[in-house]
Amino acid sequence: MTSARITLKVQGLDCPVEAAALRKALEGKPGIVGDLGFDLPAGTMTVAHDPTTLNGDGLVAMIAINSGMKAELIVDEITAPGPDSWWARNGRWFTTMGSGLMLLSGVLLDLGHSTNLSIPCYAMAVLIGGIDLLPRSFRSLMSARLDIHVLMGLAMVGACVLGQWDEAATLAFLFGLSEWLEALSLARAQNAVRTLLEIAPETAERINKDGSTELIPAGDLLPGHQVRVRPGERVPVDGVVVSGRSTLDQKAITGESTPVLREPGDLVYAGTVNGEGAIDVRASVAARDTVASRIARDVRLAQASRAPVERSIERFAAWYTPGVLIVAVAMMLIPVLMDAWLGRPLAWQGPFRNGLVALVIACPCALVIATPVAVVSAMTSAARRGILIKGGQYLEAFGRLKVLAFDKTGTLTKGEPDVVEVVAMDGQGEDMLKIAAAMGDRGGHVVGRAIARHARRLQLDVPAAESYAAVPGLGASAMVESVQYHLGNHRYIDESHQCRPDFHGTFADAETKVGTAVALTSPSGPLGYIRLADRPRSEAAEVLLELRELGIETAMLTGDNSATASAIASQLGIHTPLSGLLPGDKADAVRRLQSTRGLTGMVGDGLNDAPALAAAGVSVAMGGIGSAAALEVADIVLMRDDLTSLPWLVRHARLTLYRIKQNIVLALITKVIVLILAMFGMANLWLAIAADVGTSLVVTANALRLLHPAPAR
Repeated sequence: MTSARITLKVQGLDCPVEAAALRKALEGKPGIVGDLGFDLPAGTMTVAHDPTTLNGDGLVAMIAINSGMKAELIVDEITAPGPDSWWARNGRWFTTMGSGLMLLSGVLLDLGHSTNLSIPCYAMAVLIGGIDLLPRSFRSLMSARLDIHVLMGLAMVGACVLGQWDEAATLAFLFGLSEWLEALSLARAQNAVRTLLEIAPETAERINKDGSTELIPAGDLLPGHQVRVRPGERVPVDGVVVSGRSTLDQKAITGESTPVLREPGDLVYAGTVNGEGAIDVRASVAARDTVASRIARDVRLAQASRAPVERSIERFAAWYTPGVLIVAVAMMLIPVLMDAWLGRPLAWQGPFRNGLVALVIACPCALVIATPVAVVSAMTSAARRGILIKGGQYLEAFGRLKVLAFDKTGTLTKGEPDVVEVVAMDGQGEDMLKIAAAMGDRGGHVVGRAIARHARRLQLDVPAAESYAAVPGLGASAMVESVQYHLGNHRYIDESHQCRPDFHGTFADAETKVGTAVALTSPSGPLGYIRLADRPRSEAAEVLLELRELGIETAMLTGDNSATASAIASQLGIHTPLSGLLPGDKADAVRRLQSTRGLTGMVGDGLNDAPALAAAGVSVAMGGIGSAAALEVADIVLMRDDLTSLPWLVRHARLTLYRIKQNIVLALITKVIVLILAMFGMANLWLAIAADVGTSLVVTANALRLLHPAPAR
């Protein structure tokens, strides 16, 4: 069966209650494939469907028929959904204020003992406040759903039946106020997401073949097009600088605060801000395939996914609401039935009112809404730091990590060799280094380039090499200042008959040490050797120490020999170094760690470590802006090539889980207290709605605090 994904904007989708209604309306229906995704702050849902049996228009019609909710297709899933209609943005404010004005008028008339005039004002407050609520309640009842609208609608109607018009009006006003304030809170989260995603400019200044320029939509750019980016403008597309020189602020993508210098030949990314100089850029991808676009797409998918804790709470709410409804009905009927059985006069008003209080407090919104808001807020703040999390389940997993395994080369180390030792037989190390650097300049091997880089770092005057000839896998020969030299491994100088017995043992000892050793020889014999090793990143030791302080065990997976692995592990304080591993062996090692020591994460480069990343409980790829594969392979991508994000992310994920637990406990305790008070006739509708509204606002505000977490240490 073929499947496609479609995104819809659903009017009124801002609470898990509506999400549950849409699940009931769509899941299991013909053409619906897989799970549904909901982004409550954006008011959108994603649906996997079979395009051969169900298209977008059919899906919109199915939503309208089965749930009574209005939906519209979003054609471009990369772009954040635009603002709602004027009424969708302001209608709640007007109905809430209108209901509040009528309620206030009724209260003032009551104070003036004008009851005959106050009741019509209260009734108007109920009608105005119920413009949106009562139709939703009716649709939910017709669909056999016990949601917040049914509960509030029944409570309002019940209060009117009891003649408690003031309580019914207060209920209508406070419920409308809570919905409006909740919408404002969700809008804040959505605005943060929209600001994050809308980083690429809408237009681009394209350079034509004749040298003229024209302003075109950035979406029309294709690979090979050249654009001019003037000072202060945002780069419209990923590409390569072809002329000009400037510093670029990449904070929107990587989270790094310091601008980076970009010159001809350097890569630049859409959404980054050009500094003081104009640059011309040749597009390397189409607009919708830029790093910024892929980030936007992944953020949208992440928002629509549900974390395990969110699924658990929704399952709890599925039986919690009917359970409290049964309690409410029992509170209404049992006292009346007891009166009838004992032959006492029937006093139904008090039990009925207590049952209505239980109906109001049965609303699960405060219990449920803070979880997705907390997850979206946490992922948004992480993205601001250049950490792309592809779903709430991965954020939650990172907060529960027991072990974090690292690839060595390019992750814990710089990924390129550096000269660590120069040993000259005659003591003239600088002269030997100059010659080796001259040969390194001519060749393309990573070892030769590292030697040349080291010599220039020491500001040595490197001569030119001639007649360069490489022997793959062994070494190279060249003429430097009219002298023939050989540079290579032990086998190479042996086969070139350049090794002497007195040098053989010295060089053999060097080969047993960490890294790679190469010898330099001349016609007179060996001149000495140069040993190179891949150095740890400057921040690696501190990061691993922080992780240990957070109670996370660390492991290192490498294909290097045990001596090299042990040396790096000792240097960095790694708990478990595992050496001599092929890619498949790394995956097996991750599985063993996970089965014996608990939830294990894997940090790698996103491509060579794909089997291990796939085997891990949660996978992290380094340097997302440099690797398209990293964005595809990993669950979490560190857009900036920086390990210091890892301890921050652990603390951030744990804080998110803690905030969610705080919200759940607060919501449950509040509801239980009010429910117990209602059982003893000590709570009224005002207290119930105030408690429900207050709890919803408090837990939402607590979740939104994750948009601005504490800075990294």
